[in-house]
Amino acid sequence: MLSSKKKNRKKTRKKKPSPLLLPPTTQSTQIPDLPDDLLLSCFARVSRLHYPTLSLVSKRFRSLLASPELYKTRSLLGHTESCLYVYLRFYSDPNNLCWFTLCRRPNRNLTKTKKKQSSHLLVPITSPHSTPPFSSYTAVGSDIYEIGGHISGMASSTVSVFDCRSHTWHKSPSMQVRRINPDVKAIDGKIYVKGNIDYPNSDLVEVFDPKTQTWTYETNEWESLDGYYKSKEYISRSCLCEIDNVLYYNDRGVFKWLDTKVGYWRLLKGLSPNFLSYLETSSLVHLADYGGKMAVLWDRLDHSSKCKERNVWCAVIALERLSSDEIWGTLEWSEVVLKVPKSIQFVDVLSATV
Repeated sequence: MLSSKKKNRKKTRKKKPSPLLLPPTTQSTQIPDLPDDLLLSCFARVSRLHYPTLSLVSKRFRSLLASPELYKTRSLLGHTESCLYVYLRFYSDPNNLCWFTLCRRPNRNLTKTKKKQSSHLLVPITSPHSTPPFSSYTAVGSDIYEIGGHISGMASSTVSVFDCRSHTWHKSPSMQVRRINPDVKAIDGKIYVKGNIDYPNSDLVEVFDPKTQTWTYETNEWESLDGYYKSKEYISRSCLCEIDNVLYYNDRGVFKWLDTKVGYWRLLKGLSPNFLSYLETSSLVHLADYGGKMAVLWDRLDHSSKCKERNVWCAVIALERLSSDEIWGTLEWSEVVLKVPKSIQFVDVLSATV
């Protein structure tokens, strides 16, 4: 009897949990509030591709991520980077235009999915602004300039500025001439503008200096400022971009480049046929200077969608000049970054430094 009781006691005796398996105490799960200057120092070292995700953590994070102090810290630490911005018009509603910025997809493994998700996303920017049609855009530093356009049936001289650090709009000094869909180019921190309908001399060039906030006239010939006019053949500006004084364009999967100092086109080498085949069926491929690399954007019909949705693709190509007549491109990544209903138009694609 005694032996059986001892056995029962052994069975019913509870084992003490291992200290390693104990649930964390309330004290251990509490994270002390970090001072703002320390958080700013941490945020400044993080790629801006992660900022849209970090801004969802709390109102405090969102406020710090949009503060001027953060970007001063990034500049002091030498952590500025190029950020891609895309302006889209939806054909289902021609008045529906929206700016997007490229960011990293949050790494969330909460749900299991068989379909591989892309690591980059185009995220819409919610910043109220009335955009006039037929405006032109360019970027200087951390600002995107919206120049001219069509307002109340007339060409406009207005200039609006989008601050890519705080994602807010403000007005800039107007041009001296009203212009609609002008040619715009940023050179050495200044903005050159040509083309208008309300002035007899359509070749008149205006120059804006963001440092002095003044507009002046430029006597230099426009052709000497813009490599586009040195291409010696007609190419849509939307299919072309200039990177380090070299023009690049794509025509249905064929990439070419032109050194503006030499004057004839050559093939860009190094890109795989599989990647180039994705672009063959796209009617329009948009290129942009992405911090010395080339950003490529296009859209294709999503055949798996029953609602005829379209996928917006983005690719980033690193460029290496091997000699005076040879440049190679290396595809860093290419994936779907946005799904849209039906057709869209790429109004503009450009990058700002923040």
